[in-house]
Amino acid sequence: MTSNPLAPSWKNLDLPAHAQGAIISIGNFDGVHEGHKNLIRQMKTAGETVSQAPAPIVAITFYPHPLLILKPGVNLSFLSTLEQKKKLLHAAGADFVAVLKTDDGLLELKAEEFFEKIIVESFKAQGIVEGPDFHFGKNRTGNINLLKELCLTRNILGTVAAPFLMDNELVSSSRIRKAIQSGDMLQAKKLLGRFYSIEGKVMPGAKRGRTIGFPTANLENIQTLLPMNGVYAAYCTIGNKTYATAVNIGPNPTFSETSQKVEAHLLEFDGDLYDHILEINFLEKIRPVKTFVDKNALVQQLELDIKQTRNIAFANKPEFPGIQNHA
Repeated sequence: MTSNPLAPSWKNLDLPAHAQGAIISIGNFDGVHEGHKNLIRQMKTAGETVSQAPAPIVAITFYPHPLLILKPGVNLSFLSTLEQKKKLLHAAGADFVAVLKTDDGLLELKAEEFFEKIIVESFKAQGIVEGPDFHFGKNRTGNINLLKELCLTRNILGTVAAPFLMDNELVSSSRIRKAIQSGDMLQAKKLLGRFYSIEGKVMPGAKRGRTIGFPTANLENIQTLLPMNGVYAAYCTIGNKTYATAVNIGPNPTFSETSQKVEAHLLEFDGDLYDHILEINFLEKIRPVKTFVDKNALVQQLELDIKQTRNIAFANKPEFPGIQNHA
């Protein structure tokens, strides 16, 4: 389908025709956590009730985030990039992922207009599944009750998704952010259903690590939320090989460096990583950032960090393939 640059953003959807008539859900889906996966399971159940053949499942998200348009300069921390989000939604069971371009035309649609133009005309949805706190349309004036009423007028199945709880608390992106910002990567993993990861490009750094026997990849251009400052056990996959990885996030006070850095030491890796995009998957926090009295004290601590990283990585070995055999 050839797009028309003058057409409204929802008219330029990169979505095949056979994805219309789907069960849809609209949201930001940041991080694609266990609550989102539960929502997709409920979409599949709904899809089995609306037609003889199960209806396709379409997750609809926005890019950029609406708040970035409505409140320029707002500081938002995301759990996933758009490409990560699409990949994770497909893995969770979505047959298609549609991205609505967030522009003034979309944001100006009143709730009833949004329903007609997006849900009815663009997607020809057979059903829609949303959580009880769902809002839509200009100024978020549409709520789940209005959505159900509008669905009735168009003979569309409107389903309110049951909330997904862990430890008697709703699983949400904000709850996961709090866990990551406090360095609790085990809690983040529990709520996400996977290890939290970041992606960054390897750029030249101070190259101090290689002078003391611990070369690191200096990661920049990271678009998602960083865990709190500290040293973490992690893993990184390059090609078909997975490396246990010690990651330092924060400044280097021992050498009077105050800038925020993300430095990854891949155990047993030997090679050039400059300009590579690395995905770092966090296993567990090892310790906070410390100031050491001299280089020797730092080296001794790094040796302990490497040992602890190796032990944590191999304790988690069943959860990721191809990890290199460390001595």
